[in-house]
Amino acid sequence: MTCTHLAAGQVLFREGDTADSVFRVVSGSVDILRELDGDPILLGTVGAGQFIGEMGVVENRPRNATARAASDVEVEILTPTEFLDQIARSPRAARELIQRLSQRLREADDRIVHDERRSGSGRAHGTCKDADSQTAVESVNNAYLAAKSPWLQRQFRTPLGLGGLPFIVGRGHVAGEGLPPLQPDLKLDDTVPFRLSRNHFMIEKRDGNYYVRDLCSTLGTIVNGEPIGDHFRGDDAPLRAGENEVIAGGVDSPFVFSVFIA
Repeated sequence: MTCTHLAAGQVLFREGDTADSVFRVVSGSVDILRELDGDPILLGTVGAGQFIGEMGVVENRPRNATARAASDVEVEILTPTEFLDQIARSPRAARELIQRLSQRLREADDRIVHDERRSGSGRAHGTCKDADSQTAVESVNNAYLAAKSPWLQRQFRTPLGLGGLPFIVGRGHVAGEGLPPLQPDLKLDDTVPFRLSRNHFMIEKRDGNYYVRDLCSTLGTIVNGEPIGDHFRGDDAPLRAGENEVIAGGVDSPFVFSVFIA
Protein backbone atom coordinates (compact mmCIF):
# COMPACT_ATOMS: atom_id res chain seq x y z
CA MET A 1 0.00 0.00 0.00
CA THR A 2 1.34 3.43 -0.95
CA CYS A 3 0.09 7.00 -0.57
CA THR A 4 0.07 9.86 -3.03
CA HIS A 5 -1.06 13.48 -3.12
CA LEU A 6 -2.97 15.19 -5.93
CA ALA A 7 -3.77 18.83 -6.51
CA ALA A 8 -7.31 19.94 -7.33
CA GLY A 9 -8.11 19.07 -10.94
CA GLN A 10 -5.65 16.18 -11.25
CA VAL A 11 -7.06 12.89 -12.54
CA LEU A 12 -6.66 9.61 -10.65
CA PHE A 13 -7.96 7.51 -13.54
CA ARG A 14 -10.06 7.94 -16.65
CA GLU A 15 -13.13 6.20 -18.00
CA GLY A 16 -11.97 3.15 -19.98
CA ASP A 17 -8.64 2.71 -18.10
CA THR A 18 -7.64 -0.71 -16.81
CA ALA A 19 -8.82 -1.26 -13.24
CA ASP A 20 -5.47 -2.20 -11.71
CA SER A 21 -5.83 -0.55 -8.28
CA VAL A 22 -8.27 0.73 -5.66
CA PHE A 23 -7.96 4.13 -3.97
CA ARG A 24 -9.04 5.08 -0.46
CA VAL A 25 -9.46 8.81 0.17
CA VAL A 26 -7.47 9.89 3.24
CA SER A 27 -8.25 13.59 2.98
CA GLY A 28 -9.98 15.92 0.54
CA SER A 29 -12.67 14.93 -1.96
CA VAL A 30 -12.80 13.39 -5.44
CA ASP A 31 -15.41 13.99 -8.16
CA ILE A 32 -16.67 11.00 -10.14
CA LEU A 33 -17.61 11.93 -13.72
CA ARG A 34 -18.78 10.35 -16.96
CA GLU A 35 -18.95 11.84 -20.42
CA LEU A 36 -22.26 12.39 -22.21
CA ASP A 37 -21.94 13.62 -25.79
CA GLY A 38 -18.49 14.95 -24.94
CA ASP A 39 -19.60 16.84 -21.82
CA PRO A 40 -18.58 15.76 -18.29
CA ILE A 41 -21.50 14.76 -16.04
CA LEU A 42 -20.93 14.75 -12.27
CA LEU A 43 -22.10 11.43 -10.82
CA GLY A 44 -21.07 12.16 -7.25
CA THR A 45 -18.31 13.22 -4.89
CA VAL A 46 -16.32 10.85 -2.68
CA GLY A 47 -14.92 12.01 0.65
CA ALA A 48 -12.43 10.87 3.27
CA GLY A 49 -12.62 7.21 4.30
CA GLN A 50 -14.31 6.02 1.09
CA PHE A 51 -12.97 3.74 -1.64
CA ILE A 52 -12.75 4.71 -5.30
CA GLY A 53 -12.36 2.31 -8.19
CA GLU A 54 -13.44 -0.82 -6.37
CA MET A 55 -16.17 -1.72 -8.87
CA GLY A 56 -13.72 -2.24 -11.73
CA VAL A 57 -11.51 -4.43 -9.54
CA VAL A 58 -14.41 -6.53 -8.22
CA GLU A 59 -15.85 -6.99 -11.72
CA ASN A 60 -12.44 -7.19 -13.46
CA ARG A 61 -13.64 -4.64 -16.02
CA PRO A 62 -12.30 -1.26 -17.25
CA ARG A 63 -13.11 1.93 -15.34
CA ASN A 64 -16.68 3.07 -16.00
CA ALA A 65 -16.04 6.68 -14.91
CA THR A 66 -13.32 9.28 -14.42
CA ALA A 67 -12.05 10.22 -10.95
CA ARG A 68 -10.77 13.80 -10.60
CA ALA A 69 -9.56 15.56 -7.46
CA ALA A 70 -12.12 18.17 -6.37
CA SER A 71 -9.61 19.62 -3.87
CA ASP A 72 -6.10 18.83 -2.68
CA VAL A 73 -6.33 15.11 -2.02
CA GLU A 74 -4.33 12.40 -0.28
CA VAL A 75 -5.16 8.82 -1.28
CA GLU A 76 -3.93 5.35 -0.41
CA ILE A 77 -3.32 3.08 -3.40
CA LEU A 78 -4.12 -0.60 -2.94
CA THR A 79 -3.44 -3.38 -5.40
CA PRO A 80 -6.44 -5.63 -6.17
CA THR A 81 -4.96 -8.30 -3.88
CA GLU A 82 -4.44 -5.83 -1.02
CA PHE A 83 -7.99 -4.52 -1.40
CA LEU A 84 -9.62 -7.95 -1.50
CA ASP A 85 -7.50 -9.13 1.44
CA GLN A 86 -8.56 -6.06 3.45
CA ILE A 87 -12.22 -6.80 2.71
CA ALA A 88 -11.74 -10.45 3.69
CA ARG A 89 -10.05 -9.52 6.99
CA SER A 90 -12.37 -6.70 8.02
CA PRO A 91 -16.11 -7.31 8.44
CA ARG A 92 -16.58 -3.55 8.86
CA ALA A 93 -14.87 -2.76 5.54
CA ALA A 94 -16.91 -5.49 3.84
CA ARG A 95 -20.15 -4.15 5.33
CA GLU A 96 -19.36 -0.58 4.20
CA LEU A 97 -18.59 -1.82 0.68
CA ILE A 98 -21.86 -3.76 0.53
CA GLN A 99 -23.80 -0.74 1.84
CA ARG A 100 -22.23 1.54 -0.75
CA LEU A 101 -22.90 -0.82 -3.67
CA SER A 102 -26.44 -1.42 -2.39
CA GLN A 103 -27.06 2.33 -2.22
CA ARG A 104 -25.81 2.77 -5.78
CA LEU A 105 -28.18 0.03 -6.95
CA ARG A 106 -31.10 1.61 -5.08
CA GLU A 107 -30.36 5.01 -6.64
CA ALA A 108 -30.26 3.42 -10.09
CA ASP A 109 -33.60 1.69 -9.39
CA ASP A 110 -35.12 4.98 -8.19
CA ARG A 111 -33.99 6.74 -11.35
CA ILE A 112 -35.53 4.03 -13.53
CA VAL A 113 -38.84 4.26 -11.64
CA HIS A 114 -38.76 8.06 -11.82
CA ASP A 115 -38.19 8.00 -15.58
CA GLU A 116 -40.95 5.41 -16.05
CA ARG A 117 -43.38 7.57 -14.07
CA ARG A 118 -42.56 10.60 -16.19
CA SER A 119 -42.84 8.71 -19.48
CA GLY A 120 -46.00 6.90 -18.32
CA SER A 121 -47.63 10.18 -17.37
CA GLY A 122 -46.67 11.63 -20.72
CA ARG A 123 -48.15 8.68 -22.63
CA ALA A 124 -51.38 8.89 -20.63
CA HIS A 125 -51.86 12.54 -21.55
CA GLY A 126 -50.25 12.45 -24.96
CA THR A 127 -47.65 15.00 -23.89
CA CYS A 128 -44.38 13.02 -23.80
CA LYS A 129 -42.08 15.38 -25.71
CA ASP A 130 -38.35 15.54 -26.27
CA ALA A 131 -38.15 18.63 -24.04
CA ASP A 132 -39.72 16.68 -21.17
CA SER A 133 -37.25 13.83 -21.65
CA GLN A 134 -34.36 16.29 -21.60
CA THR A 135 -35.68 17.82 -18.37
CA ALA A 136 -35.84 14.35 -16.81
CA VAL A 137 -32.21 13.66 -17.79
CA GLU A 138 -31.09 16.98 -16.39
CA SER A 139 -32.90 16.45 -13.10
CA VAL A 140 -31.29 13.00 -12.71
CA ASN A 141 -27.75 14.02 -13.55
CA ASN A 142 -27.39 17.56 -12.26
CA ALA A 143 -28.08 17.50 -8.50
CA TYR A 144 -26.56 15.46 -5.67
CA LEU A 145 -26.93 15.47 -1.90
CA ALA A 146 -24.00 14.49 0.32
CA ALA A 147 -23.16 14.44 4.01
CA LYS A 148 -20.66 17.20 4.78
CA SER A 149 -20.01 16.75 8.50
CA PRO A 150 -18.07 13.64 9.65
CA TRP A 151 -20.90 12.84 12.08
CA LEU A 152 -23.46 12.77 9.31
CA GLN A 153 -21.16 10.79 7.01
CA ARG A 154 -21.51 7.88 9.41
CA GLN A 155 -25.21 7.73 8.50
CA PHE A 156 -24.78 7.94 4.74
CA ARG A 157 -21.42 7.92 2.98
CA THR A 158 -22.31 7.98 -0.69
CA PRO A 159 -23.78 11.10 -2.35
CA LEU A 160 -27.40 10.65 -3.39
CA GLY A 161 -28.51 11.57 -6.88
CA LEU A 162 -31.58 13.79 -6.76
CA GLY A 163 -33.36 12.18 -9.68
CA GLY A 164 -36.88 12.50 -8.32
CA LEU A 165 -37.75 16.02 -7.20
CA PRO A 166 -38.99 17.23 -4.83
CA PHE A 167 -36.62 15.35 -2.49
CA ILE A 168 -37.57 15.44 1.20
CA VAL A 169 -35.17 15.07 4.13
CA GLY A 170 -36.46 14.26 7.60
CA ARG A 171 -36.04 12.34 10.82
CA GLY A 172 -36.90 8.69 11.19
CA HIS A 173 -39.86 7.51 13.26
CA VAL A 174 -39.57 7.00 17.02
CA ALA A 175 -42.02 5.17 19.27
CA GLY A 176 -45.28 7.02 19.92
CA GLU A 177 -45.10 9.30 16.89
CA GLY A 178 -47.67 9.33 14.12
CA LEU A 179 -46.94 9.50 10.43
CA PRO A 180 -45.44 12.76 9.11
CA PRO A 181 -47.45 14.79 6.57
CA LEU A 182 -44.97 13.81 3.84
CA GLN A 183 -42.93 10.64 3.41
CA PRO A 184 -39.19 11.56 3.52
CA ASP A 185 -36.96 10.35 0.70
CA LEU A 186 -34.04 10.36 3.16
CA LYS A 187 -34.71 9.37 6.78
CA LEU A 188 -31.97 10.07 9.30
CA ASP A 189 -31.51 9.10 12.93
CA ASP A 190 -31.52 11.71 15.68
CA THR A 191 -31.70 11.67 19.49
CA VAL A 192 -33.46 13.88 22.04
CA PRO A 193 -33.32 16.86 21.99
CA PHE A 194 -34.07 16.50 18.28
CA ARG A 195 -32.38 18.85 15.82
CA LEU A 196 -34.09 17.30 12.80
CA SER A 197 -37.85 17.46 12.25
CA ARG A 198 -39.88 14.58 10.76
CA ASN A 199 -40.28 16.66 7.60
CA HIS A 200 -37.39 19.13 7.76
CA PHE A 201 -36.59 20.44 4.27
CA MET A 202 -37.08 19.61 0.62
CA ILE A 203 -35.02 20.21 -2.49
CA GLU A 204 -37.16 21.23 -5.45
CA LYS A 205 -36.82 22.62 -8.95
CA ARG A 206 -38.86 25.55 -10.26
CA ASP A 207 -38.49 27.37 -13.56
CA GLY A 208 -35.20 25.58 -14.21
CA ASN A 209 -33.65 26.57 -10.85
CA TYR A 210 -33.05 24.53 -7.70
CA TYR A 211 -34.29 25.60 -4.25
CA VAL A 212 -34.27 24.40 -0.66
CA ARG A 213 -37.61 24.85 1.11
CA ASP A 214 -37.97 24.54 4.88
CA LEU A 215 -41.02 22.41 5.75
CA CYS A 216 -42.13 24.26 8.89
CA SER A 217 -39.34 22.61 10.86
CA THR A 218 -38.90 23.37 14.55
CA LEU A 219 -35.39 24.85 14.32
CA GLY A 220 -35.20 26.00 10.70
CA THR A 221 -32.70 25.43 7.90
CA ILE A 222 -29.62 27.41 6.85
CA VAL A 223 -28.76 27.56 3.13
CA ASN A 224 -25.34 29.04 2.32
CA GLY A 225 -25.51 31.08 5.51
CA GLU A 226 -29.12 32.26 5.03
CA PRO A 227 -31.63 30.99 7.63
CA ILE A 228 -35.06 30.01 6.35
CA GLY A 229 -38.19 28.69 8.05
CA ASP A 230 -41.15 29.78 10.16
CA HIS A 231 -39.04 32.04 12.40
CA PHE A 232 -37.20 33.78 9.57
CA ARG A 233 -38.03 36.09 6.67
CA GLY A 234 -38.65 33.35 4.12
CA ASP A 235 -39.12 29.62 3.83
CA ASP A 236 -37.02 28.92 0.74
CA ALA A 237 -33.61 29.83 -0.71
CA PRO A 238 -32.05 29.28 -4.15
CA LEU A 239 -29.15 26.92 -4.77
CA ARG A 240 -26.22 28.07 -6.89
CA ALA A 241 -24.09 26.11 -9.34
CA GLY A 242 -21.39 24.05 -7.63
CA GLU A 243 -21.41 23.16 -3.94
CA ASN A 244 -24.02 24.52 -1.51
CA GLU A 245 -24.06 24.09 2.27
CA VAL A 246 -27.36 23.22 3.94
CA ILE A 247 -27.62 22.94 7.75
CA ALA A 248 -30.78 21.50 9.28
CA GLY A 249 -31.49 22.41 12.89
CA GLY A 250 -29.39 25.47 13.74
CA VAL A 251 -25.82 26.70 13.33
CA ASP A 252 -24.29 24.08 15.64
CA SER A 253 -26.33 21.17 14.30
CA PRO A 254 -24.46 18.05 13.13
CA PHE A 255 -26.88 17.74 10.18
CA VAL A 256 -24.64 19.53 7.68
CA PHE A 257 -25.19 18.66 4.02
CA SER A 258 -23.60 19.56 0.70
CA VAL A 259 -25.85 19.95 -2.32
CA PHE A 260 -23.96 19.83 -5.62
CA ILE A 261 -25.53 21.44 -8.68
CA ALA A 262 -23.66 20.63 -11.90
